[in-house]
Amino acid sequence: MKMLILRGKAGYYDDTDWPDGALHEQPALDYATRRGYDGTVLPMPGKAYKGSPQHLAALKEYRRDQTIGALYGFSAGGYNVYHIINDLTKGERSRLQLVVVLGAPDRSAASFKGPWELVYRRDPSTGHMNGPDALLAEWDKQHPPSP
Repeated sequence: MKMLILRGKAGYYDDTDWPDGALHEQPALDYATRRGYDGTVLPMPGKAYKGSPQHLAALKEYRRDQTIGALYGFSAGGYNVYHIINDLTKGERSRLQLVVVLGAPDRSAASFKGPWELVYRRDPSTGHMNGPDALLAEWDKQHPPSP
């Protein structure tokens, strides 16, 4: 199964330019792998509104690729996960096993709930951009590798 990963907005954050959308990509991909998914980053920045280019592209990709069973949204991408979920049919929703939303605090965790596992995190104490890193570290701490 695959995890579709959505970036945040393009811009300049934490002394780094993010023209393709803000996301510490490797920690997000590593988290997908640790959870048993092949992570795929949607190659576009997020703009958080219903009908945004990212929202529509991610919805199209979810419908096209029947192996996608997880969504991971960071920042604006997290807000777009909400729009995607609301646009899914009952059958499309039944395929969804995991929803990860990081750094999208203006929408409550309850708005992302469904029959899937929900991982919802506000910004870590180390800052907004470190959400993917903090989530991966949390997973690794709770699930140390076998000796």
